[in-house]
Amino acid sequence: MLKKLWLLFFTFAKIAALVLGGGLAMLPVIEETFVRKKKLLTSEELLDVVALTQTVPGIIAANAAVSIGMKVAGFAGALAALAGAIFPSFVIILVIAILFPQLSPDNRYWLGAFAGIRAGVTGMIAVTAWKLGKNTLKGKFEVITAIILLAAAVYGINPGYVIIAAIVCGVIYCRICAKRVEKAEAEKG
Repeated sequence: MLKKLWLLFFTFAKIAALVLGGGLAMLPVIEETFVRKKKLLTSEELLDVVALTQTVPGIIAANAAVSIGMKVAGFAGALAALAGAIFPSFVIILVIAILFPQLSPDNRYWLGAFAGIRAGVTGMIAVTAWKLGKNTLKGKFEVITAIILLAAAVYGINPGYVIIAAIVCGVIYCRICAKRVEKAEAEKG
């Protein structure tokens, strides 16, 4: 158990320290570590974690750490993963706060570094979206729902409404599928 707790703390600390761009940019590294290398989660479980972390309030990285930690090692795992996700950010922000007064906002090297970071993070998020899309969009319902809700998001509809609409669509779809199964069983019997 202690080995799993250390793995959770160290992995999330490493991810939080080295991956820039927040929770969505962390997902490829989380997938590589917990799904492919350590095999502590399946791809479907990671998709569930992503869906959950997107719909509950809070920081995506912290939500993901808690959810994955809970799946891997229970409550202690959630605490270890959360501590790992928070610790590097706390230290980095502390160092930046100390050094910030000496930084020039016109420094071309800092501006260039941040431009590169933004481009890299955008690429990482695009790769994550592609991978999640391949695993999620398996049927007509999923594809149609994704297209409609993507269009709604592009046209500036509040993301909260988009999530609520997705939940409603999913519930209606499951209800329709259940009725089809009941009807098919009734016809057999």
